[in-house]
Amino acid sequence: MIQNFKIGLIDDEQSVLDLLSAEISMLPGFIVGFATTDPVKGLEYIRRGEADILVTDILMPDLGGLEISRRLIDSRIPVIICSGHSKYAIQGFKVDALDFLGKPPDPIELSRALEKAKKKIDRLYWVKNVVEEDFVVIGDKLGYNRRPIRPEDILYMEQQEKISKVKLVGNREFNLVSPFYQSLEKLKSPYMVRIHQSFAVNILKVKVLSASQCELVSGDVIPISVSYREELRRIFENKLIR
Repeated sequence: MIQNFKIGLIDDEQSVLDLLSAEISMLPGFIVGFATTDPVKGLEYIRRGEADILVTDILMPDLGGLEISRRLIDSRIPVIICSGHSKYAIQGFKVDALDFLGKPPDPIELSRALEKAKKKIDRLYWVKNVVEEDFVVIGDKLGYNRRPIRPEDILYMEQQEKISKVKLVGNREFNLVSPFYQSLEKLKSPYMVRIHQSFAVNILKVKVLSASQCELVSGDVIPISVSYREELRRIFENKLIR
């Protein structure tokens, strides 16, 4: 389920609010939390939690966008300045404004600024990236348990009837209930190479390689079939020292 981030809009020109609202309505994951021409009320709405991200003008009666940004410095609310007065851009960054958009706002620039703001307030964003890049998360058949696995910890995979057994360093293992080629895709490891109809190995774990088998650093000996022998030879050919 996509989380919708609420956007607060403050501008003393109703036409700009209408334009911003229309552009945001076309962006997935974002909705307008409030839109007002009254900056004082807008600051109240923000403090009541009616928006996750604020887009505000700079020059407005009673309360300007720079002062609003200054008052929100200690909050987790990213502030995006939208103004036709580009000379205030540097001042905006001095009060921790996240981005500066010209007026009228370009839809692409607005989208980029909102995505930047979303990353700032999503405290799990960077953790999620690390997990996606460095781990494979394995679940059981019912989906109750999750196990993060580093692809470099995989030694080999063996197809056993309808189950793919994956052997890890430290004498650990787990099973994948899927065809062999699908199991390889699930592991998301560039180092896994098929060397037999029923086996794939992590080439970084190969210790000794012969014409018919390879020994891994774990001591496991995996057979090499004739049909995959040439492919494996080409992988190691450039590293061969005679």
